[in-house]
Amino acid sequence: MTTVIVDDEQHCLDALSGLLERKHPDLEILGMASSVSEGLDMIRAHRPDVLFLDIEIGDRTGFDLLQSLGPDRPHVIFTTAHESYAVKAIRFSALDYLLKPIDPDELEDALKKVIKATRGTQNADQFLSLLQNLSGAKERAGKIALPVADGLEMVNTEDIMYCESDSNYTVVHRRDQKRLVISRTLKEFEDMLAEQGFVRVHHSYLINVKHVQKYIRGEGGEVIMNDGTNVAVSRRKKQELMDSLERM
Repeated sequence: MTTVIVDDEQHCLDALSGLLERKHPDLEILGMASSVSEGLDMIRAHRPDVLFLDIEIGDRTGFDLLQSLGPDRPHVIFTTAHESYAVKAIRFSALDYLLKPIDPDELEDALKKVIKATRGTQNADQFLSLLQNLSGAKERAGKIALPVADGLEMVNTEDIMYCESDSNYTVVHRRDQKRLVISRTLKEFEDMLAEQGFVRVHHSYLINVKHVQKYIRGEGGEVIMNDGTNVAVSRRKKQELMDSLERM
């Protein structure tokens, strides 16, 4: 396999390339770029199998590079120095990422996934979901792209009443009484929606406080949603819910 690394910090380029040379000598490094434009030229010229892509590249981002690159992409492994909304969106889209400083074992796991995969395993919907969710957060558009069986469904977050955990799936309950079963955990939904008025009130429920009809006092209490559903509130989440309701 072959790879290109795009990162605007020289010490990060040196660290990752050194790690690859020591631990994964079969992965040929075709080049390293420190800007979006340089990275684009290098990828188009060499067509690597794997792209290690930094999230923040100078005054631009790795997502700018992806949009310019179009659908014919190598297998992308994002790299970043810190957890952020972007990382949550990457995780929600089921794409690969590594946190810096890069752990050798995590790098090995990521590359094992690439070896098992074919060039087209990361499908266009995953990248569309990622870019849509990042765009929605940036513009406060109030939409989320949800992966469904035949593609993506764009849903207004205001139309989501609550999300219910079902093992490794989440059932999204909408105010039109339609339900969507999404192959993402409730924790991943919590990461994506926490800043849009959603509160995890129970290990099985993430609610949109805009759709709370009534709060019933108790040790933790419970809420009645606009569709009549009663949702228990855990004691440790009670204050967070109260604070959210007061901000409405």
